Amino acid sequence: MPHKVLITDYYYPTLDEERRVFAGTGIEICDGNGRCKTPEDVIALGEDADAIITQFVPITRGILERLRRCKVIVRYAIGLDTIDIPAATERRIMVANVPDYCIAEVSDHALALIMALVRKVKVMDTEVQRGTWAYRRAVPVRRLGELTLGLIGFGHIAREVARKARALGFGRISAFDPYVAEVDTALGISLAPLDGVLAQADVLSIHAPATQETRHLIDDDALRRLKRGAFVVNTSRGSLVDESALARALKDGQVAGAALDVLEDEANIEASPLRGLDNVILTPHMAWYSTGAIQELQRKVAEQVRDALLVGRPSYWVNRF
Repeated sequence: MPHKVLITDYYYPTLDEERRVFAGTGIEICDGNGRCKTPEDVIALGEDADAIITQFVPITRGILERLRRCKVIVRYAIGLDTIDIPAATERRIMVANVPDYCIAEVSDHALALIMALVRKVKVMDTEVQRGTWAYRRAVPVRRLGELTLGLIGFGHIAREVARKARALGFGRISAFDPYVAEVDTALGISLAPLDGVLAQADVLSIHAPATQETRHLIDDDALRRLKRGAFVVNTSRGSLVDESALARALKDGQVAGAALDVLEDEANIEASPLRGLDNVILTPHMAWYSTGAIQELQRKVAEQVRDALLVGRPSYWVNRF
């Protein structure tokens, strides 16, 4: 009997990568893209599914309780905030992600935003477009060797940011991550408490997951602890930054500039207090993107499903039981 995998939603041009992985395995795709908009839709299409692949549709406790045959749920992402993992674990449904598919892309994007802020590219472009050929509005610009890069979180992406930042010439790099006990001192990176990283950072780059503990981790208090005139970059999740607090800090000069690839409410970007500020760079949650990253993500997601159904053990299984 074939295995059924429901793909609830995606925004990729084809499912060719998934079909290649599933070829000859007896795993058949039910393409729910455009048809899975509510919990009822997911249940209707997935009640008899052996596996679910999802991107943005939340997989809630209510849905999980109606899945009669599901053995594994895999998300097209690193983050798993759309899946009720405790509920899945109670029902002994494996949950997996792809934690290593866009490390190069996100670290490159973070460095691009950092460099744009430090070199004041947006400010200078605006001046030139207005007809002013002078660098006065950029003053001061400091050498990278004089700057400390502070990292919030020190997982795969942050480590790659640190490696590339060291190659670019940053003078000092410090990181806060309560789940990391030691780092490679050969890279010149030091671990510090959150307050220590905030106090040292000339540039703060955020690379932590979205959890209840990290919501608004960067708030009024955290921003006051930064050096006056520091820069803030977020390529992780919008919920980590209190945008109203950041807007206040940008307007009063406590933060000299910010660059964000993620917002608190990406479905309602008009509501963000950061839009329209001269010292803010915004990109549309695309740090992860390259054509190669998409292909890698789709392939690895399909491999998790295949290994879960045929071997019983996906390599990126997060809720082991």
